[in-house]
Amino acid sequence: MLLESGGIVHLDFRRPSTALAPAFEKFLSVFLAEDHDMWPVDCVFGLARTNLPAYIEFLQLASEGRGLPDRWVSSDTYWAFAGDEMAGEVHVRHSVRGTLWRVGGHVGYSVQPKFRRQGVATAMLQHACNRLRELGEVDALITCWDENAASAGVIEKCGGVRIVDAVDAGHKARRYLISLV
Repeated sequence: MLLESGGIVHLDFRRPSTALAPAFEKFLSVFLAEDHDMWPVDCVFGLARTNLPAYIEFLQLASEGRGLPDRWVSSDTYWAFAGDEMAGEVHVRHSVRGTLWRVGGHVGYSVQPKFRRQGVATAMLQHACNRLRELGEVDALITCWDENAASAGVIEKCGGVRIVDAVDAGHKARRYLISLV
């Protein structure tokens, strides 16, 4: 179990790189066995499944705000490691606008199934909020699908205050603000 004293999990946050590709491939294969809808092949995240070097390059360019598809914003991605094993991936969007203001928000994360309910998502969201604070954001908009009670719990544990929900493609999204000041 990952939890340390006080319920805080220790993770090592690393930027994606080709040196870490084998750990990501293992993470992805285990993750996809549980949730095949993640990293859909019909969008840029599908590169993770079909062309990992291109995915890593895209993530590096996104952190610089270069080569972004329409409606995308600059973002930082971190791979969270528990020891030598990749436990999760977190995306920190530098700003929110358009669809991201309704659903998506500043942060998106995924946790490998075997690391769930061990504080990994909480640690990743806290890391993301620290990065947003560094970028000068005052509040972080965090969203999750209404049926994702686990994610809602993480957001609330990190100080999320629920605001008006949104609907996207028939799915209700819970929306929260986390104060960063």
